[in-house]
Amino acid sequence: MKENRSVNRILSILELIAKHDEGLTLGQIYRMLDIPKATVYDFLQTLYKADAIYYKDPRLKNYVIGSKMFAIGSVYTKNSNLIEAAQYDMKDFADRHGRTVFITKRINDKIVYVFKYQSDQSKIITREEIGTVLRDFEHNPIGQCFSVFDKKVENQRLAEYAQIKSDRHAFSKPENGNHICTLATPVWNFENRVCGVLVASGLQEEHIDRAKLADELITIAENISRKLGYLGDFSD
Repeated sequence: MKENRSVNRILSILELIAKHDEGLTLGQIYRMLDIPKATVYDFLQTLYKADAIYYKDPRLKNYVIGSKMFAIGSVYTKNSNLIEAAQYDMKDFADRHGRTVFITKRINDKIVYVFKYQSDQSKIITREEIGTVLRDFEHNPIGQCFSVFDKKVENQRLAEYAQIKSDRHAFSKPENGNHICTLATPVWNFENRVCGVLVASGLQEEHIDRAKLADELITIAENISRKLGYLGDFSD
């Protein structure tokens, strides 16, 4: 089937704008994508009128993602098999341990938060919300999980690769002075591929049994993977 050039260009523009929280101007966009200025202008005007993008600063005319795209994203979260299969157990985990939990997915070169639940017992307020984008595949526990278990972005040169592969989870390092403890573990689907990473964040506390917490979240991830049709061996 022949691809539609205009649709591909519009998607490229949206993907580029989504990567820049500070926004991009018309000039920056057409130069970075090497698309004729007039063509980019027409696309931007159409997207602007549809609330798919808007000006972060009207004086600078720098475009950022608009409300229409978040509305479309919210429909995705409602219809996501991963969220449907995971949210009950994740909420239960959060309430029992006083954590904030997330579900994240990889979209090309970025990680997107697609679900969030904060327990009333949580001792921290996390700044991450649904739609937050992360691009750290090397140091962040969530990105590390994708880098180890997701074949499309696997990075065997990662310093903690062997340990994370063996443990089947990644933890933030308390020695880095971070007061937030972040735990991440992958979920597989019927295609035998990683379709997301479960995340639990809470206050870094000495009395927390990190190994026990990790084992419990891994068990939840295994159960969710089975619900999604994964038939593989988790020890592979």
